[in-house]
Amino acid sequence: MSLKLRLNLAISIMLAAMLLAGGAFLLRAARSDVRAEIQSAAGLAMHFLDAELARVAAGAGDLPRFGLAPLGAVRHLRIELYDTEGRLVETNHAADEPPTRVPAWFVRLVGAPDGDAADVRRTVSVAGRPAGELVVRPDPSFEVAEVWDDAVRLAKFALVLFTVTNVLAYWLLARALKPVDSILGAITALERGNLSVRLPPIALPELARIGREFNRMMDTIQASVTQNRLLTRQLIRVQEEERRSLARELHDELGQGLSAIHADATILVRAAEGGQPAPPESPRAIVAVTRQIMDLVRGMLQRLHPEALETLGLAESLQELVRAWQQRNRETACTLAIDGEIDGLGDTVDITVYRVVQEALTNAARHAQARHVQVRIRREATTGSSDETLQIRIEDDGVGMTAEARKDGFGLAGMRERVESLGGSMHVDSRPGEGANLLLTLPVPARAREH
Repeated sequence: MSLKLRLNLAISIMLAAMLLAGGAFLLRAARSDVRAEIQSAAGLAMHFLDAELARVAAGAGDLPRFGLAPLGAVRHLRIELYDTEGRLVETNHAADEPPTRVPAWFVRLVGAPDGDAADVRRTVSVAGRPAGELVVRPDPSFEVAEVWDDAVRLAKFALVLFTVTNVLAYWLLARALKPVDSILGAITALERGNLSVRLPPIALPELARIGREFNRMMDTIQASVTQNRLLTRQLIRVQEEERRSLARELHDELGQGLSAIHADATILVRAAEGGQPAPPESPRAIVAVTRQIMDLVRGMLQRLHPEALETLGLAESLQELVRAWQQRNRETACTLAIDGEIDGLGDTVDITVYRVVQEALTNAARHAQARHVQVRIRREATTGSSDETLQIRIEDDGVGMTAEARKDGFGLAGMRERVESLGGSMHVDSRPGEGANLLLTLPVPARAREH
């Protein structure tokens, strides 16, 4: 069942309950009114009849007429005069005067007489002897008929009101919930991969907030997808550049070294085959070239994966990284401060911390033009929790960055991806001419907190 139908059904049930409660109240009031009317009419009629009975009792002769016909307007009472033989002499209502046809159940609800509405009988005496009997019998049929007519008119009005209210409520609900179709259409378009879909302005406040949040979410998703695509393209480009660099070093450095070793080894082989002494320069050249090749391979392996992390640990590896960076950038002072134990955090955290520091130092050397670079790493407990975090702050006094550079820089995007993949966060505070301040926060793994 749709939301519109469910809301309309709820409104219908509440409206029907209100109408039923109102009808019950009106029936109860009508029942009281009928009885009050009967009692009032009976009291007034008996006051008149008692006076007539006193007048008749003082007279003489046969049973007189009371003139009950003019009392026909007293519809709530049936007043009848009988002689001593039980024959009807006079009545205020014709015997063939039927009231409005009313259902029996309604008569029971509204006009059923009780003990207080019993017949009232008076003996008619003339000259001191009984001449007949006067009977006053409650007759609520006319009053009940009036109540029934009013109830029928009220029921018809309630039916019309119920129908009109439901139709109007359904129309208003359909109009108010019309933006839901737009929201569902936008979600369907999103499922199909359309990231440009947006919701139009919605007048209904509750749905307007959903529309604004949906559009804000789509802006974030689209920006994230665009950033990821850019990051992927830049990553592929960097990978290709790194491969070309490795290939160039292998070809130029390693190839030339192997060629030199091959040439010197050939000289030694020929000298040995000719029975001549080997020239002393060839072995020395082989040793020197071999050492160069070993340094080259060690440097390439360090670029691919820092071996020092496995042998020395994170703290010593970072010290070695800073020392090597300082040797290459002597015009910039770089300091490293470590507060707390940072070894034993796990391979994933170690390589992440190492790479983000390495990338930050590389960016500082390439773009910052800084005179001082400071790296501070602190392991601390989270306030009000047993968790721990690792905070990495990298500051320089260089030229700073623009907002576009902070957003689009590949190095920063790569660092952010690394940190957020571990559930951490990264904040960059930098303005042109005011240096840069990077704060990275990483959660310490639970297994590392146990040691």
